[in-house]
Amino acid sequence: MKVIFLDLDGVMITGSNQKLSSEYDGYVFTPTSVEHLKQIIDQTGAFIVVTSTYRKAGFSYLKKMFEANGITEGLIGQTPVLAYHSRGREIQQYIDESQLDPSLTVEKFVIIDDHDDMGELMPFLVQTKWHSGLDEEAKNKAIQMLLD
Repeated sequence: MKVIFLDLDGVMITGSNQKLSSEYDGYVFTPTSVEHLKQIIDQTGAFIVVTSTYRKAGFSYLKKMFEANGITEGLIGQTPVLAYHSRGREIQQYIDESQLDPSLTVEKFVIIDDHDDMGELMPFLVQTKWHSGLDEEAKNKAIQMLLD
């Protein structure tokens, strides 16, 4: 399975688009980021696993958030919350645990985040900028990484 490990702030929610949602407690996703994410999914068949701190609100909240922003398919999970560990370590634990179920095994992945606390997973990072988020360049790099 191909997976996009996705942060939200600085990726889907950008500094250039700080609008509050009327459907959930939080900011709406930037429309161009939504379109770019959909294109990554369409071209690669990848699924979304949320790494953002928003995951602490629970999967049903994330699902509502994504659906309210027009992303109705592809969201399959979230990384574990590990005290005093980097985001990279949380992603690695998700990957390790996926090996226990052949239908969920992560075979290829990309991390889309505006931070770089990925440790040994740095080669898999597509780093975005807070102001612009998931832009055309980041989208193209993520697609290439998932298809190579």
